[in-house]
Amino acid sequence: MIVTVVCVVHGILTATMSIYFIIARPNMLQSWANGLGIVSTILAAIQYFPQIWTTYMLKRVGSLSIPMMCIQTPGSFVWAASLATRLGLEGWSAWGVYVITGFLQGTLLVMGSWYEIQARRNQRKELVGRIETAIQAGEAEREQRVDEQTPLIGQGG
Repeated sequence: MIVTVVCVVHGILTATMSIYFIIARPNMLQSWANGLGIVSTILAAIQYFPQIWTTYMLKRVGSLSIPMMCIQTPGSFVWAASLATRLGLEGWSAWGVYVITGFLQGTLLVMGSWYEIQARRNQRKELVGRIETAIQAGEAEREQRVDEQTPLIGQGG
């Protein structure tokens, strides 16, 4: 509930300030847009850093979708390039957040992919070890039961 109230208050203040700058101070609009872009970038980083930290600490992706990140990560850079082409350097506050979030999500994608590859390698090693152990146990059991006195044809029973 607190987060909802904070978001609504923030939205109202941002809209009010934007209307003020449009009507009363149009020469300050670019500075206002740059400030909003910086706040947006900070909030996006706040969103990604805990997930990066958690992924690093757990050494696994958890509920993150690697295929989804494979689509979203390059998409951030494509969208940033599209905005940069239209807005130029002056619009850095609009497209810069997509560059930053692309790098942060790319960090998650690389980490997650690495941890998944490592987990699959470990699972494969464990499975091979279990198979080898089972084979050795089976051979040892056969060696214990079979000797020169063992009949070649088993007796019914």
